[in-house]
Amino acid sequence: MDTNAITIREATPDDGDTIEQLFIDSPDEGAVSFAPRFSQDAYEAYNGLRTDSTGFVAETGTGRIIGVGFVSFTDARFGGAVRPSALLNAVAVHPEARGQGLAKRLACHRIEYARSHLGEDCVAFANIQHDNAPSQAVAESWADELTYEFQLYPAPPRDRSPSSGGYDVHEASGTELETALAASNDFYDDAEVYRPRAPAAFHRLQNSSPIDEPLHRYLVATDGGQVVAGVVALDMHRVMKLVVESLPPELADANELPAAIPESKELRMTMLSDLWYAPGRETAAKALWTALRATTGTANRVMLNYDPDGPVADALAINPEGAIELSVAVAGPTLEAATVAPVF
Repeated sequence: MDTNAITIREATPDDGDTIEQLFIDSPDEGAVSFAPRFSQDAYEAYNGLRTDSTGFVAETGTGRIIGVGFVSFTDARFGGAVRPSALLNAVAVHPEARGQGLAKRLACHRIEYARSHLGEDCVAFANIQHDNAPSQAVAESWADELTYEFQLYPAPPRDRSPSSGGYDVHEASGTELETALAASNDFYDDAEVYRPRAPAAFHRLQNSSPIDEPLHRYLVATDGGQVVAGVVALDMHRVMKLVVESLPPELADANELPAAIPESKELRMTMLSDLWYAPGRETAAKALWTALRATTGTANRVMLNYDPDGPVADALAINPEGAIELSVAVAGPTLEAATVAPVF
């Protein structure tokens, strides 16, 4: 395929069906290969998962779309300071066009777009799975460093929630949300790749949902009316799922699949991030964790986004076996030696 004739343009709502088909035809190249399936329009789904998102498509001279990538603007902490930042995400290149530099072009185009809107000093970053060599190679072409490891821990649903330990776990009300977000910002005050949150911004995120109900929820654990723990829950399973397209031989022939992969080979996820708890309230974090696993809806995995060397791992006594390991690729300041709470 002649990649010189390929142009990159901003995606539009009319591209939704074509973007969905491209993802189906273009499973990722990790050791375990996934491809998404959507229950909502793909363009609307990706724009609803994150605010301030813009998609770009790579198009041949005949109008065929063979590549896509999104970029999402936010403010996140890099190098000890909160900076305008751009998350590169949701990229796919058709197998016929791989190995010809198109993924790098899509990355550079999104970075240039971000700098034109956020300024030349903005930070571009992406989350890269350890065993995805092609994605790592692309990241190394634009990133100053591929560093700071974090994990996604896949937990299956529980049939029922154990004792809550006296905590009341529920979605945060208006005043509870304000209290919880302020406490989260304090908890992660020195965490790299953390996005400080404010109630107005979180409400905008909820209002960006492509379905009738918000995809983003904020759950709190309270004790006597006092908010003592909280977490962000993103119900991705309401708009998309990941289907396993292929497994390496050692997994394909194994008696059991890794913990991250359900027997159905369809991953329907609720993503958890920014889990925090008040000093001495590790039991409240556990109450949140167990309650969410017992109320998953149609999700078949609760994915906890966390730093394995941070306090949350200790509070929940997580066994890292089966966790998905990732790194943060960064074009910008060097990350400081601190815990990480990555934007996902």
